[in-house]
Amino acid sequence: MFSNGRDGQVSVVKVLVGINAAVFVLESLFAGGHTRWINALFGLSLSGLSHGMVWQLITYQFLHAGLFHIMANMFGLWFAGRVLENLMGPWRFLAFYLACGIAGGLLQILLVPGPMLIGASGAVCGVVAAFAALYPELQITALLFFVLPIRMRAKWLGYGIIIVSVVLIITGLGGDIGNAAHLGGALAGYAYVWFGRRPRFRVVR
Repeated sequence: MFSNGRDGQVSVVKVLVGINAAVFVLESLFAGGHTRWINALFGLSLSGLSHGMVWQLITYQFLHAGLFHIMANMFGLWFAGRVLENLMGPWRFLAFYLACGIAGGLLQILLVPGPMLIGASGAVCGVVAAFAALYPELQITALLFFVLPIRMRAKWLGYGIIIVSVVLIITGLGGDIGNAAHLGGALAGYAYVWFGRRPRFRVVR
């Protein structure tokens, strides 16, 4: 069903971006009174899990709070996800992506159990962290706020996710942002490369 896109078929990354975009459009159409019950049913919360809504660990990854939220996540997925999909293969990449999102969601629930969690940030942080672990010395250009280009080695992008997340969790300056989910996803991405499937990859230093 899926391929890496080289033979013209649709890749997992493209499918994920398409699903997220479609869900965001539907969210926008049903904005208002329906948003609360949609988030309550499909967003991730300790209350939902305690009531057996285990599907929230997957579905929360496809809900987003606004245009910037989804744009930032889809940009990260598109940037690093295509590389990892080519390395892992489509199905392994899909499992990896969802697993990073689950890891991020569980850490958020563990450390900050109160707010409802939505967004693909945990999964995307895992993808970006794995990319950074595989190609630490690769020179990349990150667009800060989609405007300001910053040239850096890939490893600093991965380290930056972890450092900023930890600082914001400790200080509480992140507000309602799921920083623990970012951290959990990134740690899962690093763990997959360094302790799980590392022999399958050629790590570029």
